[in-house]
Amino acid sequence: MKEVFETNFMSYPFPKKTIVIPLLLLIPMWIIFLFQQNGYNLDDCYGVIPRTFVGLKGILLSPLFHSGWKHIISNTFPLAFLSFIALLMYDRLAYYVIFFGWILSGIILWLIGNPPFLDDHVSCHIGASSIVYLLASFIFFSGIIRKERGLMAISLIIILLYGGMIWGMVPQEILPQLKSEVGSNSISWEGHLSGFISGAFFAFLFRKIGPQKETPKWDQENYYDPQADRLWEVYQEQERLRAEYLQSLEEKEDYSDNDFKNISNS
Repeated sequence: MKEVFETNFMSYPFPKKTIVIPLLLLIPMWIIFLFQQNGYNLDDCYGVIPRTFVGLKGILLSPLFHSGWKHIISNTFPLAFLSFIALLMYDRLAYYVIFFGWILSGIILWLIGNPPFLDDHVSCHIGASSIVYLLASFIFFSGIIRKERGLMAISLIIILLYGGMIWGMVPQEILPQLKSEVGSNSISWEGHLSGFISGAFFAFLFRKIGPQKETPKWDQENYYDPQADRLWEVYQEQERLRAEYLQSLEEKEDYSDNDFKNISNS
């Protein structure tokens, strides 16, 4: 299993996949948006409508639809950057995270969206922000869990760049002052939270796959170093010679003391 996910950690120059995959994520999103902007109105909701049968299609389609220019632009740059980093650091493992995370975050959103204790109706949730949160969460938690210095440095960068995203997971009903409008629709904090949970889950699930903290050679199982053995033999020989030398000095001292006593008695 691990061989399938072998990766050239931080390979340079950048592999083509780090450019191609982000483009494959962004191009369909922008094509659909430009069609909408040019009069091809898609009246049906193609997003997630929580806990409804018709809303199930949004599990696959919701990240491809956006409500306006501000909405799609705010998702484009983070999605491009985070998918690039994920592919660069985790290689083929990132494919699985994006694919299964896309589905899992949609399922979670379908289950928890518009909770009855906060909303008296369900709405249509669209936008790629769930994938943005998925990737940010996965990259951050993977670096922390794996304890590899390079990955932890990337985790720190994610915190510095996207630490404010945490407020995007807070219900607006709880903190109204954080309310933000994207196009004509309020932000979907449930979509953000769904992506965040999915990213953390896959970071833990795949923690033993991909780049790992390097284990010192001497801590590895069945480690053997012929040079170390030779040095140990040399050390033991030197200790043996040292012990013999010290013993010979003690014998000479004892002999000298005995001679001195004999001379004194005579």
